[in-house]
Amino acid sequence: MSDLVVADPSAPARTAPAIVALDADAPRLEDLFAFAVDAETRFRTLRLRVEERTWTAKGEELATIELVLRHPGRARITTRRGSDPLSRDYRIWASDGTTVTTYDALDERASVRPLRKPVVGADDPGKPAFARTRTALTPLPVSSVIDTLVHPNGLVRNVLLSGPVSLAGTTHVAGGREALVIRAEHPRSSHVLTDRPDRSIEVGVDRLTGIITLLVERIGDRVTRHAQAVSVEIDREIPDEAFAVHLPADVRMVY
Repeated sequence: MSDLVVADPSAPARTAPAIVALDADAPRLEDLFAFAVDAETRFRTLRLRVEERTWTAKGEELATIELVLRHPGRARITTRRGSDPLSRDYRIWASDGTTVTTYDALDERASVRPLRKPVVGADDPGKPAFARTRTALTPLPVSSVIDTLVHPNGLVRNVLLSGPVSLAGTTHVAGGREALVIRAEHPRSSHVLTDRPDRSIEVGVDRLTGIITLLVERIGDRVTRHAQAVSVEIDREIPDEAFAVHLPADVRMVY
């Protein structure tokens, strides 16, 4: 277990970051984690494009994920499977802060449901840190790769700090953006098959915003997951139409 002491990532959502910017030199891990936890407070709008590759018994699979986000509450995620830009194998998730609309183009199914509200009292400061949740300025699908990249607090608390961690160096992604690479050895996992002593994770923290722009999971020397931001745009105007989901007239609604 790590003995690092970092800012509590379970605290309620901030409207301003505790650390505005990192020093030019290599930061302490404590400061880097605290910087990442407040990532979403450093931008008003975000356009993020991610390529995620996974290796399973089926072989290599590619997903291209595009996010448009505007605080507070507005977000749209388009996930496309495979490399064909004209493929019908894509899914849309969109929220206006109160309602979530989903559309699966391959199956022609859609749903419109209220945004799931957090459990009442889950962010009560009277609870211990491990029992509290952190409310996001703009909620994203829970446990999705996009939620992990934009809201790193869960990754920091539940994964990175569960094993030995080190600052491995720097790299450049998304057209030259600098990322500070953290390596975690045999972090805790809820999945039995990957809760192994030879498992490791590398995380690239964007130096300017704190979002995760690189996520690499390995078992031994074999990469099992590689998610990397290929485009990052912050604080550019995003029109309301960018968040709209236009459903076909004959779509099947799921309630």
